Amino acid sequence: MKIGVVFVALLGLGATVLLAAWYGLGAVGAALELAGWEGLAAMVLFHVIPVTVCALAWRALFDKPPASVAAFIWFRWVRDAGSDILGLLPGGGEMLGIRAMKLSGIDTGTATASTVADVTVEICSQIGFIVLGLIILLDGPSNPLVPWALLGLAVMIPLACALVFAQRLGLIGLLESVADKLATGYGWTALTHVNGLEERVHGLYRNRPAIFRAAITHLLAWLVGVGEAAIALSFMGIWPGLDSLIVLESLVFAIRTTAFFVPAAAGVQEGGYILVGSLIGIGPEFVLALSLLKRGRELIVGSTGLLLWHSVESRRMWLKLRLGRRLPDNFSTARSRDTGSDPSDHPRS
Repeated sequence: MKIGVVFVALLGLGATVLLAAWYGLGAVGAALELAGWEGLAAMVLFHVIPVTVCALAWRALFDKPPASVAAFIWFRWVRDAGSDILGLLPGGGEMLGIRAMKLSGIDTGTATASTVADVTVEICSQIGFIVLGLIILLDGPSNPLVPWALLGLAVMIPLACALVFAQRLGLIGLLESVADKLATGYGWTALTHVNGLEERVHGLYRNRPAIFRAAITHLLAWLVGVGEAAIALSFMGIWPGLDSLIVLESLVFAIRTTAFFVPAAAGVQEGGYILVGSLIGIGPEFVLALSLLKRGRELIVGSTGLLLWHSVESRRMWLKLRLGRRLPDNFSTARSRDTGSDPSDHPRS
């Protein structure tokens, strides 16, 4: 399995290099030079906005949120960092996000259930993003991208339905039983608090107003995210218009999502940008540069998030070694320094 994932990732990386070589390494390099470090820095700073909106969508699943907005921004940052940087580990980002929630005092069941629901709602809201792109295409003259938008919907809708129905038909229960076996057989104590996971997830889904809030907020996040492409292209002297940018991003992300089996959508994202970009009048060298700039932003933001995460876990490990006992999952190292309290005084999640 691991060999297959690595092989697919290498194929995607090779495809990216071949695409850049085919359309001219010099031309792509010149486009990147136009954007420069200033363009990349602007993208990194702007990315705070869509991450914040995604965090608000996640938090909107709760009538009484278990953590602050700032905490959910941290959870989302860690989750995205794991997905972007640890692309070879399926579900790695989600697992890190759950771990971050648990260390903040949120029980494992709530953290896991909300993650499952949030991922599902986000995918479903992406369908609305694609539909918006299709409406823009249909509002103008005949456009060769219309069949591609319809194809994206033809793939995304069954994918979202399969995800929802799989959860209703017992997928969550299966995951729960696997977690119980791992906890019993291998002593993975982190999995001992996921009992009732299926009911927790369905409980979130039954809260229709909360699901609606989360879906609308995720749709807003998709729209806000268009700004990242706008910033990159504007630094290169390209402005195709807001409508074209929505079409570009909605279709490329649809392509990325349908190629979920390719780690980090390597090669797939680049091919998608070339395909859609060429049909809305953006040169291949510019959309390839856009894709590479997004990769750079993912690397900077993701690696920073993982480094901060590593520092949190390292401090916990240091305290564990120093005190000679297991720390509660919700124990804060900062609180220990400030109060001088003993970890055993804090309840476990």
